Amino acid sequence: MTADRSILDGASARRLKAQLLQLVDEFLLHDGWGHLELDMRILARRQKEFVIKAGREYRFVIDFQNAEETSKGVAP
Repeated sequence: MTADRSILDGASARRLKAQLLQLVDEFLLHDGWGHLELDMRILARRQKEFVIKAGREYRFVIDFQNAEETSKGVAP
C-alpha cells in the first residue's frame, strides 16, 4: 500500500523537509558530535505525526490519504 505522492508537495511536508535540511547543515558546521532521530506514527484522522529529535524536538503533522482508499472512492 502506497500513499498518494501529492502529500510531498504540501506546506507541512515542505516545512518538515526544510527543518531536516537545516539540522543537517547545523551538524555539518558543528565541531562536536550530534544525534538526529526521526519518529513517525500514524494518527487517527488520516494524518502522520513526525517528531524530529536533535537536542530539541520539532513536531509536524501531515495529512495523507492511502492510495487504496482513493481507489475505493473514500473521501478524505
